[in-house]
Amino acid sequence: MSKQINAGVIGFGQMGQVHAGIYNKLPGVKLAAVCEYNDERRAQAQEQYGCRVYKDYKDLLTDPEIDAVSIVLPDNMHREAVEIAVANKKHILLEKPLAKELSDGEAMYEITKDYDKVFTTGFLLRFDPRFNLIKQALDAGELGDIIHMYCRRNSPIVGPRRYIGASDLSMHVMIHDIDYVNWYMGSRPVKVFARSRSVLLKEHGMDDVIYAIVTYESGAIACLEACWVLPENSPTIIDDKVEIVGTKGTVYVDACDNGVRFVTGERVQYPDSRHWYNVNGAPSGDLSDEILAFIGNIVNGTKSIITPEDSLNSLRVVDAIERSIAAGCEVDL
Repeated sequence: MSKQINAGVIGFGQMGQVHAGIYNKLPGVKLAAVCEYNDERRAQAQEQYGCRVYKDYKDLLTDPEIDAVSIVLPDNMHREAVEIAVANKKHILLEKPLAKELSDGEAMYEITKDYDKVFTTGFLLRFDPRFNLIKQALDAGELGDIIHMYCRRNSPIVGPRRYIGASDLSMHVMIHDIDYVNWYMGSRPVKVFARSRSVLLKEHGMDDVIYAIVTYESGAIACLEACWVLPENSPTIIDDKVEIVGTKGTVYVDACDNGVRFVTGERVQYPDSRHWYNVNGAPSGDLSDEILAFIGNIVNGTKSIITPEDSLNSLRVVDAIERSIAAGCEVDL
């Protein structure tokens, strides 16, 4: 496939704007269209990129000139957009999670599991070199079998204020860790015990913090921590850590210190140097690598390393976490 790939981005919010910037910089790719419901942001997209703009994503998805789409909508709007994209034979990069509800995720799995175009979900930590190096070491047998692992993902309260009513902590934040833990374990999750507490976000019916213990068929245990109510002036956008103890070795990731620190009269900050930082005026990092891999799959006629089954399995763990919190006891998957 040597022709130019015409890409569209559905949703021109914070993440959609980064997706658009990445498509705009890739060789062999044209950012052909953006869909955004907000009039001001839609005008911004047209002015910034000179591309076609749509208010309704159905119009973008039925545009025969669009080959590939990034769907960057709120979690509770994923199913219909994917169904229309599949019906119109688009290559699809869906920002995680697969869906807000497990029933929607199961329906989406059924239409994408044998889909003859590229379908992938945006679990960008698969493209973070640190997290990928761990997978390589596990596959090579260097760490032996996993005995247990601990991971945390904590972030400032500015995030959930954007997602009120559209998402929650387990599916929007903790699911990143669930995806790579499933990837590392290589066996099925079978039991989940979880606890949550809601204080600062209680008025919105959202959790402040979740702790979850996931037991796998192999007997391995994963302990997951997620919180998104750190103070607004936290020096890092994400405070995440990983620790794995195996039968032959251990591995640690402390991603909070991103390798650069600013201390000035205005700020003390560890700016993002991982996910979508700008270099020479264009977004770079693991999100850029994720989209580059998506385009590579389209060009080479290959499948994504992140399968529809992977995406559904992550959502199944999220569902079990929510069921465990509600029931106050351990639940089976």
